[in-house]
Amino acid sequence: MRPPIAADLQQWLGACRARLSAAPLPTRHPLRLGSETVGSVHPELWPHMAAHWPSSGDTSEALAQLANRLRASGHAGAWRDELLAVRGASGHELAAVERGVVRVLGVRTEAVHLVGLAPDGRVWLQQRAFNKANDPGLWDTMVGGLVAQGETRDQALVRETWEEAGLRLLDLSDIRPGGVFDVSKPSPEGGGLGHLWETIHWFTTVVPEGTTPVNQDGEVACFEALEPDAVRARVLAGLCTDEAAWVLAQALGWPLPVSDP
Repeated sequence: MRPPIAADLQQWLGACRARLSAAPLPTRHPLRLGSETVGSVHPELWPHMAAHWPSSGDTSEALAQLANRLRASGHAGAWRDELLAVRGASGHELAAVERGVVRVLGVRTEAVHLVGLAPDGRVWLQQRAFNKANDPGLWDTMVGGLVAQGETRDQALVRETWEEAGLRLLDLSDIRPGGVFDVSKPSPEGGGLGHLWETIHWFTTVVPEGTTPVNQDGEVACFEALEPDAVRARVLAGLCTDEAAWVLAQALGWPLPVSDP
């Protein structure tokens, strides 16, 4: 029988979920493509980009030009030369835009997380590289990354598992979908004018005995396999990203806040 988890963890998770559920400021200007709302921008930026927001023609090309303008003015996040889909409420892909401006434009993104469990019950965590633009040095799930434009979630999971952990999904066992949740919170990108709006799909897997994740893309500082109690202590110490903490709470069966939607 699992020993009871301290009430302070449940309280911490309640505060964590609140941080992940912050509505965009009502003053943010909605961004629309046709009849679809695809994001929002801080009112300080809208006057400088209103004339460049696409209204017709090649929408992706217009967004590329806008992204470059935001970059030149210092209002872009880390530039990746990577395109992410721009979708409306229906989920239909309407265009694509550089990853470095999705938070500035409040564009909804999709991410995948993979919780890696050792056969003995330990949990694999990664420490994010210290040069990452967001949450540098914090601990994260074994694998976590964004779904690129033109990719399915399954394809993104395969790619990210190799890039971040040097593992092939075919070499792992008992891969299971865990759940999905939305994140909405302010983002430091764009000089603190951004908003993160993301849907996270998380999965669990068992990493075979004797297998150690090895980063391939330079975005992970190191990996550690920890006992669940050590994971809990790391979460409570604020050493994990909020997104990872919420995924791990669900994957490890911690009692979630009663008020969670």
